[in-house]
This record gives sequence, structure tokens and C-alpha cells, in this order.
Amino acid sequence: MEIDLYWFDQSDIAGSVACFWDRFAPLYRNIRGDRGLILNVGWTVGYIMEWTGDPEQQISLPAGTGQQPWVKESAPLAGSTDERNLAWKQRFATPIIVTRSGYGKWTYANLRHLTDALRSEAAKRGIAGFKVGSLAYAWDDAYGEIAPWAKRHPEAFSTWQFTRDGLKQSGKYFDPAVTLHRDASRLGGLPNGIAEGMPVPDAFAAQWGSLSKAAGLDAMMFRDSFGMPVPYQRAGPDGLLEPSPEAIERRTRATSALIRETKTANPKAIVMMYSNAASALGDWRCNGLDLERIARDGFLDVWVDQTWAGAWNEVGVRHNSFWNNPALGWTYQLAYTLMHAAILAGTRVKHYPLVETFDAWESWDVLHTVPERLRWGIWAYSHASVKTPKGIKVPDGSYISWANQGKRLLSSDDVAFLNTNISEAVIDAHNITEVYGPTLVYARSAAQSQAEHARPDQDAKEWLDEQVGSIIKWPVPVSSVTRIEWLSHVSSDMFLVGAVSHLTAAESRDIHALAQRGVPIALLGSPAGGFDPSLRDLLGLESDDARSSPPSTIKARVSSFGASLALGVPENFPVRQGFTKNTAAPNVKPVYFVADSPTLVLNQSRELHLMTWDPPEFAVEWDTRLLDIWRGSTAPYVLAASAANALLANSGSLHASAIDSNQTVNLMAWRTADGRAHLMFGNLEEGLSDDADLSRKVTIELPVKWGNHPWSSVWTGATFNQQDNSIHVDLEQAHSAQLVSPRRDAGPF
Repeated sequence: MEIDLYWFDQSDIAGSVACFWDRFAPLYRNIRGDRGLILNVGWTVGYIMEWTGDPEQQISLPAGTGQQPWVKESAPLAGSTDERNLAWKQRFATPIIVTRSGYGKWTYANLRHLTDALRSEAAKRGIAGFKVGSLAYAWDDAYGEIAPWAKRHPEAFSTWQFTRDGLKQSGKYFDPAVTLHRDASRLGGLPNGIAEGMPVPDAFAAQWGSLSKAAGLDAMMFRDSFGMPVPYQRAGPDGLLEPSPEAIERRTRATSALIRETKTANPKAIVMMYSNAASALGDWRCNGLDLERIARDGFLDVWVDQTWAGAWNEVGVRHNSFWNNPALGWTYQLAYTLMHAAILAGTRVKHYPLVETFDAWESWDVLHTVPERLRWGIWAYSHASVKTPKGIKVPDGSYISWANQGKRLLSSDDVAFLNTNISEAVIDAHNITEVYGPTLVYARSAAQSQAEHARPDQDAKEWLDEQVGSIIKWPVPVSSVTRIEWLSHVSSDMFLVGAVSHLTAAESRDIHALAQRGVPIALLGSPAGGFDPSLRDLLGLESDDARSSPPSTIKARVSSFGASLALGVPENFPVRQGFTKNTAAPNVKPVYFVADSPTLVLNQSRELHLMTWDPPEFAVEWDTRLLDIWRGSTAPYVLAASAANALLANSGSLHASAIDSNQTVNLMAWRTADGRAHLMFGNLEEGLSDDADLSRKVTIELPVKWGNHPWSSVWTGATFNQQDNSIHVDLEQAHSAQLVSPRRDAGPF
């Protein structure tokens, strides 16, 4: 769990620690594995790099001027978009309800006193081996306040800058690929100071090793922009895509050195790292970070997927933005977490999703505004499953952020909510024996090829997690992932394969073998360079173009066949597309066209159940509703969801009775070792409709082989009815539901 140092009273550390444990002891009991707390010591690397070795040295800490206002947030905003926008303004016009407090005058001796007291009090309460770490992020400022060390050593911070959709974006980050200027000041880990040309990883690690031992810090959490300089979007320090293999190699090597040297400087300490919150496939191709290589180096201990889905998705929870960034919302974070899980599978790195509450610096409060969506998130992300040849693998733990909002701690009721849902979700996840619905496929061979042939204008539309995160806003039940080399060893109702080029012969054979057995497969990516030539006979789409054109808004139209698959899709609609002139094979059925070019097709000839999609591209992502990010239409994603749903229906798998463009409901399904089948539903979306009806509904069809038996609701308040093998679920605004079948020692599932 994460807490800001400023919550603790420097003049009464023992009293603060007792208060902390009075509140949070229930959350940490009965946990198997590491248990700990991460302190935010002023955000930047300054407190590490300024350490002189003198315990009485005062820590440079920000004044807190960048903290945002906190107000009462106890329910989602209701009504039409206009009504909710007005209510948002009124919400932040009310007086601040949380005491604001900057940092006291902390010394490094005080910090050591705090870490010792936290561990000692934990042990007294039966919580042995408690760990206390600290975080740093790579920016040079703490919410607008430039850190003193960053002013002293500006050469340690590089600038990223690019223009996206007409908007200029820029930022600075602590760059492990650069070197430092000489600084003769005596430091705790560098008694002779910093030598001219010293690499950043060497200086940081020397300082961290010394400080962590002196201050009793058991973990280092590399937070925002470490390894991935551009945060919260699919982009990188050299533009939207890295320009060359050499640039990617340089950045990965530098991050690898930072992780390795940090771990080596204090081998007993846990080294943790934070995700970018955006596409996992973009880590490598955009930010230049080969995460799997870092993981296989053996020095990284924990990877945290920063699933702040509600903080990004919910409307009106930030004082300066009504829409925020829904492209980082609930379903997207599920897809990004799944892809990271596949990348990390088979390594020693522990994978944790984040559990968001409220914030110690920002204005949002997801725990109290949309608790049922947060409950969905806890369950969904802890159930993000990797299908391996040895069985199902789920995440290894949870990272809770934050424990405090100003001087306000999470309440006893909040702790009980988190404890109950995290515990029940994790226990259930570790008992999964089968995951139903489509399975994402991660192909490292393809990702490596795209990295090794990187060009600034080369986009194979390989963003599978982003594309799937869009279509599962409708009830296409995706909650599992696998790696392409495991295809012949795992099973699924359907496989979702991204832009795959330069496959091995065995990988190509496995895809063909599955297709010929009638297993549904969806191939997503650009027909221009996005697919291996060995898959040509399966695709149904070809293009003579060498690459897609830059994305622009183009007119699209649905075919009569496509119109029969979905409800509420207009005949013509705009789509933001990197265009290629595609040709459809004679045995496929086009679902929609872009500028008369077939873009989504189904091939259900002979034994085949195939879908090929040349997907659209996102527009601007910040302070914008999702419908505008999608350039004004849900139709491409509704039709893709409908096509996938049709393949599931035709193969007799779990599916929706119909995909309705107006009914965004997420669906997940799994079975546990007690023989129960689980169905989870979430009403998650904002920004796709402007009317006041924020309820959602769906009807799903169960596989005949599941049999006909009564289902029950796990959570109170869920409304559903059952007729034979059909289940209809109604969800109020921001609500979720989980249904379970009767327990069976042996059943047909």
C-alpha cells in the first residue's frame, strides 16, 4: 500500500504509527507473501540523490502547492451530460472537506525512526516481516515544484516533445541513458562526490544503496516515467513511435542498467516498477522498453500495472477536467494488464494490479464515488488470467493506492470493503480452472520484429490490447491471454491475434492447425505489412499498399450482412483510419467498408470460423469524451464486437443474444475448482451517450453443454432473470453483478 510521508506527524512518530496500525492491521493480516508500505518522500529522486550520509540532514520536500482540492464525492453524477457537467462544477465549488497539510521538517534520522516504528508495531500486532519502502518518479518536479537537485543537475533530465493531433506535448524525465556533470559535494554513497561523466544508473544506485540501508528502506518503487518516459499514452520520447532499432536498444539497455545497479546496491531490498497505464505493446515500440528482457535479466522483483481505471474513466472526479482520459479506463486497463501478464509469464517477476481508492495529491475519489465499479476492478484485474501449458496463472498480489487523502485515512468501513473484496477475489482467482470467452495472444516474435525494423512511419496497427479494450465494452467475454508459442498446448473459445509478422514456422503451423479444427480466430492488424505471408490464406483481406496512410477521419458504411449482426448501427459513420486499399477474398463476408475498402470481414466457409479486422486509430486522448476519441462513432467497435460474438455463437460458446450499440456491458466468465461457473457484469462506461439513462442491460446465451440449472447472485442488489439457457441482467448506473452456478463436484462445464 502507498501512503504519503506528510500524513505522519514528525513530532509524534510513535502516535502516528499506532494510529496507522489501528486502522490498517485488518488489511495486512492473513496475507501470504510480502506485506509492506511504500512511502512517498516528496515524489522526485531528490531525497535519494541529495543524501550526504548525515542522519540529521534535512530532507528537501515540496511545500504541497500542487495538491488539488478535495471535496465530498459520495456518488456518481446523475442526469444528462449537460446536467452532470453542471453538477461537477457545483461539486468543486463546495468547501474543501479534508485538512490540507504540507511536509514537516523531516530529517533522514526521522525517516529511519518511522520505518523502524512501522516494522516494530507491525510485529507487536502479529504481522511479521513487514517491509517499508519508498517511491520516486522520474519527473523533475512535484506537481509543479521543481526539485532542488533537479535544478542543480539539469543534465540528468531529458526532454520529450512531440505533436499529436495538433496538440504539442512535452515533459522532462530522469534519464538513465545520460551522464552527470562533476559535483564534488560529499554524498552518502559517493564520498568523493559525482565524477564528471558518471552514468546516471551508477550514481543513483550508489545513493540508493547507502540511503536504503541507513534509513531502513526495504523496497524501491520506480514510479511514473521510469523506463517509459512518456506517461499515460501510447507514445514515446522520440515521438509516437521509436524511430529505429538503435534507439530502442539504447533505452532498454539504460533501463536495464538502472534496475540491475539498484538491485545490486542493496540485494535484500525489493525493486518494483510501475507501468505506463497505456498499451503494453507500446512499451517496447513507443517508449523503447523491452519489458520481457528486463524481467529475464533477473533484477526486477515486482511489476505493478497502474490500473487507475476509475481515476481516468469517471466523469467529474477531477477539479480541472470533466472528461479526463477514458482511453485509460476500466476495460482498457484489463486488456493492458492481460498483455503485461503474458509478457511476464515465465519470469520471476511478480505481477500486481493496482487497487485505487482516493488520492493524496489529486482530487478524485473512486472508492466513495463508484464503489461497485471499483469492486468490478478488484475482481477483474485479479482474475486477469494467463493460459499456460501448466495451467492458469493469475496476478501475484495487489498494490493499494492511496492510504491517505490529506490527513484523512481510509475509514474502517473502507478498509473492510478493500479487505473483503481483495481477499475474496484473490482466493477465488487462485482457484480458477477454466476461463471462458476469447483469449488474447501475445507474439513476442512479431513484437521483436517490429522493434528490430522500427521506423517512425511504420505502424502495423499492432495495438491488440488497445483494440480489444475497445470492443469488450460490449459483452465479448475476454479475461485471458496466452503466448503464441503455447497455442498448441492451451484451449479457448476463440483466439484474438494481433498484427503478427515474422512468425516462426511452428507458430504459423499452430495458427493454421487451430483454424482447420474450426477454432474461432480473429486476426487484428493492418493488411499492409501487419501479417505474416504464411497466414495469407486465412486472412480474407489483402492490400498492395506498403503501409497505411496517416490516420484521418474517413467515411465508412456498414454492409447489409454487418447490419444484421448488431443493433443500432447507422448505415454510414465516420471512422479515424490509417487507410489502405484492401481486397476481400471471394469466400468472406464484409461487415463494413472504409471509403469502399473492406475493413472487417468474416470467413465461415468450410470448417473455418475466422474474423479479420483492419482496425481504426484513436484521436486525442486527454480531457475528451470517449466518443470524440473514437471520432464520433462507436460503430467500428460495435461491429467488431458483433463479428466476434457471431463466431462465438456459431461455435456454441458463451455469447450475447445480440450486441446493441447502446448497451455497453462488460462480461467475464470463469470456472473454479468447486465446479461453479461465474459470470461477472459491469456497467462501466462514460462518454458514449449524452442522455440521462445511465442504466444498461444485456441478455447472454449459455452453452447448451453447461446444462440448465438455477443461478444465484453473489452481490446484493443485482437484478437478473433466467429462462432456460438465457440470462438477462439489468445494471443501474455504475453497478456490477456476479452470478454463480450451483456447486458441482463433476459437471458439464
